Amino acid sequence: MSGYVVKVGKKGELYTPKKLRTQAGLDPGSEFIAVVKGDEIILRKRKTIINLLEEGAIATISEKEIKKERGMLEKELLER
Repeated sequence: MSGYVVKVGKKGELYTPKKLRTQAGLDPGSEFIAVVKGDEIILRKRKTIINLLEEGAIATISEKEIKKERGMLEKELLER
């Protein structure tokens, strides 16, 4: 794991080295999630819809199963 020095500007901006941005795949406007754990800050690149669509499926469902679930939901909504 590489370590980088990141500076904080007067208005709270984070100034990151170009090598870090390149390695993490951060472009201008990229968003990330910051998690604080004690005295550590963990930054994770926020996935875009494009990233999620490019990933493999985590589950599969058939057309028959979708129709069955839809029917159950419609029935439930009509009963309310």
